Amino acid sequence: MKGTRRQDALNDREIERCRRIWEVLNGGRICKIDLSEAKMHGSRTRFNETRNQVIVGADVVPGMSLDARSRMSEMACLAHELAHAERFKQGFDRPVEMPDKLRDEAEASLHASWYMPLNKNDRSCLVEDARDQLEAWLVENQE
Repeated sequence: MKGTRRQDALNDREIERCRRIWEVLNGGRICKIDLSEAKMHGSRTRFNETRNQVIVGADVVPGMSLDARSRMSEMACLAHELAHAERFKQGFDRPVEMPDKLRDEAEASLHASWYMPLNKNDRSCLVEDARDQLEAWLVENQE
């Protein structure tokens, strides 16, 4: 199965782990982190441009699928969202429609792969995710 991340609400320990990861990434220099939805089953991790916040959802935790997006650690997932925030701050206009949304996702993953605190596995997962997003973009553009 492709694209499945965990859906169960985070517990207090997992939420604290995300807060610490955000500190290690130094995410606060770009935007705030909102942990209020992390205890909600099925909530999504995302960057909200209007609020200039990364909202942490239950899916910040990896799932059981084999694709890169599902395997991304909490560190890689939050780095990906931080990359969206940095790119937005730099003036990139993020597309919300398919298929260009896939290119934006690929670019955010590549951008995040350069963050110093990431380990080799996190970097590889982010690069692999970028590849997957670009492949999906190519398929969408052939139709």
